[in-house]
Amino acid sequence: MQGTPITRRITRATTTRTAAHRMSWLLAGALLFGATACGSDDKEADSTTAAPTESTAASAETGASTAETAATGEPGAGIVLAVNPWTGSAVNANVAKVVLEASYNTEVTLLDIDENATWPGLDAGDIDAVLEVWPSGHAADVATYIDEKKSVVDLGLLGPEAKIGWYIPTAVLDEHPELATWEGFEDPANAALFSTAESGDDGQFLMGDPSYVSYDEQVIKNLDLPLKFVVAGSEAALITAIRQATDDGTPLLMQFWQPHWLQSQVELTQVELPAVTDECLASAADGDGKYACDYPVDPLFKAASAKLEAKNPAAFAFLSTFQLTTDQQNEIAAMIDGDGMDPAEAAKTWVDANPDVVAGWTS
Repeated sequence: MQGTPITRRITRATTTRTAAHRMSWLLAGALLFGATACGSDDKEADSTTAAPTESTAASAETGASTAETAATGEPGAGIVLAVNPWTGSAVNANVAKVVLEASYNTEVTLLDIDENATWPGLDAGDIDAVLEVWPSGHAADVATYIDEKKSVVDLGLLGPEAKIGWYIPTAVLDEHPELATWEGFEDPANAALFSTAESGDDGQFLMGDPSYVSYDEQVIKNLDLPLKFVVAGSEAALITAIRQATDDGTPLLMQFWQPHWLQSQVELTQVELPAVTDECLASAADGDGKYACDYPVDPLFKAASAKLEAKNPAAFAFLSTFQLTTDQQNEIAAMIDGDGMDPAEAAKTWVDANPDVVAGWTS
């Protein structure tokens, strides 16, 4: 389908995850100069490094011309990178910060911010870049800021291909194979296996961070399932619930995603939802509340303010080149969520241990 912005982005292999709650940009702007963030507490990644987009290729010449400037040690203009509330976003931003400050003499401020509020910041030039966009939830933003206003530019693929979905512990599926697809949850008795004090007679569907883009509440309503949408509050809270359920063998139905480092430590199975249709893609773009499909695959991409290239061409060229594979991002995320490392410390540890990877970004 040629029509909607979201389908064009998916065809180009650039995809998203947005927030359900809109943060006031005035508040975000007030926080911008007072915040020197670390990361958030949650999300991502396995995939091979993808080919660069047109914007990445276009910045290659800039990279060649700015390499000399970086080598002289002359400071570049300081930049602001957005950190959205999941661990993968914190990983990307902290790794980029380590390299930009060490190799390009560019001071980097990390700003913790809702993913929807990131776009007005990029548009205004108050935020210079965001390094992980999940396109499936940001069709309107892509259309407005990249395609129409051209105040934001696509910096190319980050590397991982991601997929949001409904998951249950594999052990629960072994006992109830009818729950392999959404139709199994039409039976109130099956849904009741997932009931909690909060969900009452209905089964509970657990969501992580309330700011994430989510079509789950719409899917539940539009498929007329006896489920209640419940928000855990954060990715960390969702991870805790998953660990408890898989350790105890208790039923849990939740939104989760690939890639994510936790997927290698617990056994989860994705529930089959109705296939993605053009109608659902149009619904996601229009925000009409009629979404009733699975989530599309999201090739994660990077975006920058159109002002960044003139402001700091060396940083623009580096961020265009910067990529992480799913395994690399998961490795660093596990240091943070699994080992309790500060995101800045985890990023520095990984960068120091992988000079060849870093050289591929900076040469």
